[in-house]
Amino acid sequence: TAAILHIEERGNINVSVDGGPLKRAEDRLKIYAGDSVVSSPRHNASLSFFDGSSMRIDESTQVFLQESFRGEQESEISVELSEGTLWAATPTFKAFSGAIKRSIETPFLQIALVPEAEVVVSERSVTVFAARGIGITVSVAGNEQPIIVGEGQQFTVPVGLERTSDLYTLRDPLDPGQLQSTFVEGSRAHYAQRASEEEEVVSEEPEVVREDTELTVISPAPNLIVDSRSLTIRGTIGSDVARVRINGYLAQVDREKGTFSQELSLPNDDEVNVTIEAVNEEGVVVAEVLRTIKRNRTPPEPPTILTPSGHGSTYQTTSPDIEISGTAPEGAVGILVNDYRLQLFSPGDTTWSYLARTDYNNFQVGENVYDIVAINKGGYRSEPATVTIILGTGREGVVSEGEQEKELAIEEELPKPPLTAEEANLPNNTPLMPDTVRVTSPAVGREFKATKKEFLIEGAVPSQATSVWVNGYRLQLFEPGSGHFNYIASIDLGTLKRGRNLYRITARSNEGFILDQMEYVVTFSPGRE
Repeated sequence: TAAILHIEERGNINVSVDGGPLKRAEDRLKIYAGDSVVSSPRHNASLSFFDGSSMRIDESTQVFLQESFRGEQESEISVELSEGTLWAATPTFKAFSGAIKRSIETPFLQIALVPEAEVVVSERSVTVFAARGIGITVSVAGNEQPIIVGEGQQFTVPVGLERTSDLYTLRDPLDPGQLQSTFVEGSRAHYAQRASEEEEVVSEEPEVVREDTELTVISPAPNLIVDSRSLTIRGTIGSDVARVRINGYLAQVDREKGTFSQELSLPNDDEVNVTIEAVNEEGVVVAEVLRTIKRNRTPPEPPTILTPSGHGSTYQTTSPDIEISGTAPEGAVGILVNDYRLQLFSPGDTTWSYLARTDYNNFQVGENVYDIVAINKGGYRSEPATVTIILGTGREGVVSEGEQEKELAIEEELPKPPLTAEEANLPNNTPLMPDTVRVTSPAVGREFKATKKEFLIEGAVPSQATSVWVNGYRLQLFEPGSGHFNYIASIDLGTLKRGRNLYRITARSNEGFILDQMEYVVTFSPGRE
């Protein structure tokens, strides 16, 4: 049975499937026995299991799922902590009926978890915040004598003391400071939030009286429209039902609870007919439900190429490495560059980038053509956006314009930025000190043609200025009396876009009066000199 990986705040979490190479994971990815999860610094994730158990992974931590098995008589969850720190919580007896073995292993410890437990485990220590009964059993590598660590206790094995005859000398009362641990508090908060979300989902499901019907399909709903490649079919069965077939395949059935579920891969058809059959012990079909699933097979829009030049263009450079970047269409879960899937792009990201380098063997002397394709969660690919980059001697810049540059050439001049609500409440007087505000970088004057997607606009203001405003935004880092300001123009920050960008720069006095005001125009065209 799969564990579900929950990634917090779109963090950088990597997984290895069946010992394969590490790849960046997506939220709610299914993790099976034999898979590893590795967290990066300052990033966390958690695993939720079929029994209601949860394990939260601290930053710079690696875990290996040894077993996640749900059986009719016995079940097992086993996780190996290779390095780092792990928080774990197990449910009550009532939350999961049946015999189950739960354990966490480290290079030095083996920990048998009990119901209603809350623990924090590292390579050489275990801290028990809660545990049903007398506590949890801990075994130390190389020591035949196990130890019981109870609620409110911590156990640490220093280097060289693994074979100590009395391990209880290494057990201490819980350090009160650990109760205020940011990792522990965050783990509890995420666990409580997921539990609350799961309760809401369950409460929305229709109540079904098992004795009154032999087969009820809870999901999917009739005429459901999906854009994914798979779908979980689940429902309830009567007491006389022995098996459930879904399009001829046997589903997973829990006769004690009267439920069934099965993940079904969907063919590449606009409509998929699903037949769910309930079968008794004699092999007779006692109930049947039909569902029609409609698939949204519309491919995503092509990605946009911003640097070094737009779609359909040709760019020439002498540099052995060059970044190709742009924006992703809505709904994209992946970006391909010449059939290579970008590892650092996550579902929901709005931008992407790809580094072409001669020593990566993805950039050669001569003409290099790059096709960039977006993929949605249904697996459908967009039409490619294409850019050609020539590596060789010659003038740096755009050799021939693409469609985006042609659109830019006929783009109308943008209107002046409106006053913000905050600036509208300030005086709109004639400048008291005209010609005292000026831009010194990236170019002196009132216009600049930009090719980079981020740069500083810097300049001078009168020493009497106590605030500087750019397009209605008050610069937070401006120091009154300094006589100098800077402002970040950036594609990623939304303060720069393709074409003409008008920046209204206003210096104000302590009373809010305009000392001086000027307009600075930046024309942004990637790759254009």
